[in-house]
Order: sequence, then C-alpha cells, then structure tokens
Amino acid sequence: MENLFIDYDRFRELCYVLLDSVKGKRKSCYAVLCPLRGGFYLSDFMSRHLNLPIIYIEITSYNEKKEGDFVLGYRPELESGRILLCDDIYDTGRTIGKIQGMYPHVEFETVCLVSKKKDVSVVYGCLTEKDRWVDFFWEVM
Repeated sequence: MENLFIDYDRFRELCYVLLDSVKGKRKSCYAVLCPLRGGFYLSDFMSRHLNLPIIYIEITSYNEKKEGDFVLGYRPELESGRILLCDDIYDTGRTIGKIQGMYPHVEFETVCLVSKKKDVSVVYGCLTEKDRWVDFFWEVM
C-alpha cells in the first residue's frame, strides 16, 4: 500500500475543516495543548486562528516507523478546565489516551489532522486505512 502524503495545500484545507468544527467551542478552551513534534503545525494554526496560547508537552512513542514505549520529556502543569489538544495523527489512540490519563482534572477537545479509525471523541480532518503510513510535508522538507 502506498503512503498517504499530506502536502501543504491539503494540510491547510484540513486545518480549516478542523477550525470550523471547533470555532463554537473556542470560548470554553483556555489553551491549545501541543504534543511535540507531531502536533506542532496544527497547534500553531489553531492558536493563531482561535487566539489561544499554546502549551507544549514532549511525548513520543515512535522511533522511525516503529511504535515503542512512551518517552516523556517536558510535562506541563495544566489548570482544571477545557483545553484543545491538537495532534497530527490519531492512530491507535495510545498517545491521546496517555495525555488524557495524565490530566484527569482537564476536559479535552481533541482534534487530529488524520485518523486511522472512527472515534466520536476525536474530531479529525480525514480518515485513512489503518496500515497506511502518513507523511506530512514538514517531515520530508
């Protein structure tokens, strides 16, 4: 199976789809939570368009194209309330689940550019096959 490549134009299109889906909820979110590195570009877009500050968290579970154990770097303290969690891919749900589990006092509105499964708790821009690898323009620059 061929990789799915998200170029800049497609990325921008997906960002606006996601923005439209969360605009009404903006007032209830106090910040954007950005998992570094995958969530960086979407978080920046949402932060600028919703006028919300970005809070970064360092968490990874992939080494090259292989999923492994979580490596947690910087872990911010989050206030109670609602936060917009932005990531590039919703694959197995492990990363989103891990982040949400670290902050049980926070309510998350979660958006991802691409999803590999249907999940009503996550708003995503497009759906792709589970076994398809996704490449973004920023990974191949």
